[in-house]
Amino acid sequence: MDKRVQKTRAAIRKAYLELLSEKKTTRMSVTELTKRANINRKTFYLHYVTTDDVMYDYHQQLIQKFISLLGKQELSMSSLCFAVNQMISQNLEFFRQITMTKDCERFWEQSCESLMTALCHAYKNKVTISEKELHLYSRFILAGMLEIYKEWLKGNLPFTMEEIGKIVSQMAFNGVAPILKSEEENHD
Repeated sequence: MDKRVQKTRAAIRKAYLELLSEKKTTRMSVTELTKRANINRKTFYLHYVTTDDVMYDYHQQLIQKFISLLGKQELSMSSLCFAVNQMISQNLEFFRQITMTKDCERFWEQSCESLMTALCHAYKNKVTISEKELHLYSRFILAGMLEIYKEWLKGNLPFTMEEIGKIVSQMAFNGVAPILKSEEENHD
Protein backbone atom coordinates (compact mmCIF):
# COMPACT_ATOMS: atom_id res chain seq x y z
CA MET A 1 0.00 0.00 0.00
CA ASP A 2 1.25 3.46 -0.94
CA LYS A 3 2.77 5.44 1.98
CA ARG A 4 0.40 8.38 1.35
CA VAL A 5 -2.59 6.04 1.52
CA GLN A 6 -1.25 4.53 4.75
CA LYS A 7 -0.67 8.00 6.23
CA THR A 8 -4.17 9.20 5.29
CA ARG A 9 -5.83 6.07 6.63
CA ALA A 10 -3.81 6.35 9.84
CA ALA A 11 -4.99 9.98 10.25
CA ILE A 12 -8.61 8.94 9.67
CA ARG A 13 -8.34 6.05 12.17
CA LYS A 14 -6.67 8.33 14.74
CA ALA A 15 -9.46 10.90 14.32
CA TYR A 16 -12.04 8.13 14.60
CA LEU A 17 -10.51 6.87 17.85
CA GLU A 18 -10.38 10.40 19.28
CA LEU A 19 -14.06 10.98 18.43
CA LEU A 20 -14.95 7.57 19.81
CA SER A 21 -13.28 8.52 23.07
CA GLU A 22 -15.09 11.87 23.25
CA LYS A 23 -18.53 10.86 22.03
CA LYS A 24 -18.74 7.37 23.60
CA THR A 25 -20.46 6.11 20.47
CA THR A 26 -19.40 4.75 17.10
CA ARG A 27 -21.98 6.97 15.44
CA MET A 28 -20.25 9.99 13.97
CA SER A 29 -20.54 12.00 10.81
CA VAL A 30 -18.10 12.11 7.93
CA THR A 31 -17.87 15.86 8.47
CA GLU A 32 -16.78 15.41 12.10
CA LEU A 33 -14.25 12.82 11.08
CA THR A 34 -12.78 14.79 8.16
CA LYS A 35 -12.42 17.94 10.25
CA ARG A 36 -10.64 16.00 12.98
CA ALA A 37 -8.38 14.20 10.46
CA ASN A 38 -7.69 17.48 8.68
CA ILE A 39 -8.74 16.12 5.29
CA ASN A 40 -11.58 16.93 2.93
CA ARG A 41 -14.65 14.78 2.27
CA LYS A 42 -13.40 13.78 -1.17
CA THR A 43 -10.24 12.34 0.37
CA PHE A 44 -12.29 10.46 2.94
CA TYR A 45 -14.46 8.93 0.21
CA LEU A 46 -11.37 7.81 -1.71
CA HIS A 47 -10.64 5.50 1.25
CA TYR A 48 -13.99 4.70 2.86
CA VAL A 49 -17.68 4.77 2.03
CA THR A 50 -18.99 5.35 5.57
CA THR A 51 -17.60 6.00 9.03
CA ASP A 52 -18.54 2.40 9.88
CA ASP A 53 -16.00 1.33 7.27
CA VAL A 54 -13.27 3.00 9.34
CA MET A 55 -14.24 0.82 12.31
CA TYR A 56 -14.38 -2.24 10.08
CA ASP A 57 -10.92 -1.47 8.66
CA TYR A 58 -9.44 -1.05 12.13
CA HIS A 59 -11.22 -4.18 13.29
CA GLN A 60 -9.76 -6.19 10.39
CA GLN A 61 -6.27 -4.94 11.24
CA LEU A 62 -6.72 -6.16 14.82
CA ILE A 63 -7.92 -9.56 13.60
CA GLN A 64 -4.88 -9.85 11.29
CA LYS A 65 -2.60 -9.05 14.26
CA PHE A 66 -4.39 -11.73 16.26
CA ILE A 67 -3.97 -14.30 13.48
CA SER A 68 -0.29 -13.42 13.23
CA LEU A 69 0.21 -13.82 16.99
CA LEU A 70 -1.72 -17.08 17.01
CA GLY A 71 0.15 -18.49 14.03
CA LYS A 72 3.50 -18.14 15.80
CA GLN A 73 2.55 -20.58 18.57
CA GLU A 74 1.33 -24.12 19.06
CA LEU A 75 -2.39 -24.48 19.72
CA SER A 76 -3.17 -24.32 23.43
CA MET A 77 -5.49 -22.43 25.70
CA SER A 78 -2.58 -20.44 27.08
CA SER A 79 -1.40 -19.47 23.56
CA LEU A 80 -4.95 -18.42 22.65
CA CYS A 81 -5.23 -16.30 25.80
CA PHE A 82 -1.73 -14.91 25.22
CA ALA A 83 -2.73 -13.81 21.71
CA VAL A 84 -5.94 -12.16 23.00
CA ASN A 85 -4.00 -10.47 25.83
CA GLN A 86 -1.42 -9.17 23.35
CA MET A 87 -4.07 -7.87 20.97
CA ILE A 88 -5.93 -6.07 23.77
CA SER A 89 -2.86 -4.73 25.58
CA GLN A 90 -1.39 -3.32 22.35
CA ASN A 91 -4.69 -1.49 21.71
CA LEU A 92 -5.89 -1.07 25.28
CA GLU A 93 -7.32 2.44 24.94
CA PHE A 94 -9.29 1.47 21.85
CA PHE A 95 -10.75 -1.61 23.54
CA ARG A 96 -11.65 0.38 26.65
CA GLN A 97 -13.37 3.04 24.55
CA ILE A 98 -15.26 0.62 22.34
CA THR A 99 -16.40 -1.34 25.40
CA MET A 100 -17.81 1.83 26.96
CA THR A 101 -19.80 2.89 23.89
CA LYS A 102 -23.55 2.40 23.75
CA ASP A 103 -23.33 0.35 20.60
CA CYS A 104 -20.35 -1.89 21.39
CA GLU A 105 -22.17 -5.21 21.14
CA ARG A 106 -21.91 -5.26 17.35
CA PHE A 107 -18.14 -4.85 17.60
CA TRP A 108 -17.82 -7.73 20.07
CA GLU A 109 -20.12 -9.98 18.02
CA GLN A 110 -18.03 -9.28 14.92
CA SER A 111 -14.87 -9.89 16.92
CA CYS A 112 -16.13 -13.24 18.13
CA GLU A 113 -17.12 -14.26 14.59
CA SER A 114 -13.82 -13.09 13.08
CA LEU A 115 -11.71 -14.69 15.80
CA MET A 116 -13.69 -17.92 15.52
CA THR A 117 -13.21 -18.02 11.75
CA ALA A 118 -9.49 -17.33 12.15
CA LEU A 119 -9.11 -19.96 14.86
CA CYS A 120 -10.98 -22.59 12.85
CA HIS A 121 -9.00 -21.82 9.72
CA ALA A 122 -5.65 -21.91 11.53
CA TYR A 123 -6.29 -25.18 13.32
CA LYS A 124 -8.70 -27.22 11.20
CA ASN A 125 -5.90 -29.54 10.07
CA LYS A 126 -4.23 -29.70 13.48
CA VAL A 127 -7.06 -31.14 15.60
CA THR A 128 -8.75 -34.53 15.73
CA ILE A 129 -12.33 -33.26 15.87
CA SER A 130 -14.47 -32.40 12.87
CA GLU A 131 -14.54 -28.88 11.46
CA LYS A 132 -18.14 -28.47 12.65
CA GLU A 133 -17.16 -29.46 16.19
CA LEU A 134 -14.14 -27.15 16.09
CA HIS A 135 -16.50 -24.35 15.08
CA LEU A 136 -18.71 -25.03 18.14
CA TYR A 137 -15.79 -25.34 20.55
CA SER A 138 -14.28 -22.12 19.21
CA ARG A 139 -17.56 -20.23 19.51
CA PHE A 140 -18.10 -21.45 23.07
CA ILE A 141 -14.59 -20.63 24.25
CA LEU A 142 -14.31 -17.27 22.49
CA ALA A 143 -17.76 -16.02 23.52
CA GLY A 144 -17.01 -16.71 27.18
CA MET A 145 -13.48 -15.36 26.92
CA LEU A 146 -14.54 -12.11 25.27
CA GLU A 147 -17.34 -11.62 27.80
CA ILE A 148 -14.80 -11.83 30.62
CA TYR A 149 -12.46 -9.39 28.88
CA LYS A 150 -15.37 -6.97 28.33
CA GLU A 151 -16.15 -7.02 32.04
CA TRP A 152 -12.48 -6.46 32.83
CA LEU A 153 -12.27 -3.56 30.36
CA LYS A 154 -15.32 -1.97 32.03
CA GLY A 155 -13.45 -2.14 35.35
CA ASN A 156 -15.79 -4.72 36.86
CA LEU A 157 -13.15 -7.38 37.63
CA PRO A 158 -10.36 -6.84 40.20
CA PHE A 159 -7.60 -8.66 38.30
CA THR A 160 -4.64 -7.72 36.14
CA MET A 161 -4.80 -8.56 32.45
CA GLU A 162 -2.24 -11.33 33.00
CA GLU A 163 -4.40 -12.81 35.78
CA ILE A 164 -7.46 -12.65 33.52
CA GLY A 165 -5.53 -14.46 30.79
CA LYS A 166 -4.43 -17.18 33.22
CA ILE A 167 -7.92 -17.62 34.70
CA VAL A 168 -9.59 -17.74 31.27
CA SER A 169 -7.00 -20.26 30.09
CA GLN A 170 -7.63 -22.46 33.11
CA MET A 171 -11.41 -22.16 32.67
CA ALA A 172 -11.21 -23.11 29.00
CA PHE A 173 -8.87 -26.01 29.69
CA ASN A 174 -10.53 -27.38 32.84
CA GLY A 175 -14.16 -26.48 32.13
CA VAL A 176 -16.40 -26.93 35.15
CA ALA A 177 -14.26 -29.72 36.67
CA PRO A 178 -12.96 -27.55 39.57
CA ILE A 179 -16.51 -26.51 40.48
CA LEU A 180 -17.76 -30.10 40.37
CA LYS A 181 -14.78 -31.34 42.38
CA SER A 182 -15.36 -28.76 45.10
CA GLU A 183 -19.08 -29.62 45.10
CA GLU A 184 -18.27 -33.33 45.50
CA GLU A 185 -15.88 -32.56 48.37
CA ASN A 186 -18.61 -30.60 50.15
CA HIS A 187 -21.00 -33.57 49.90
CA ASP A 188 -18.50 -36.01 51.40
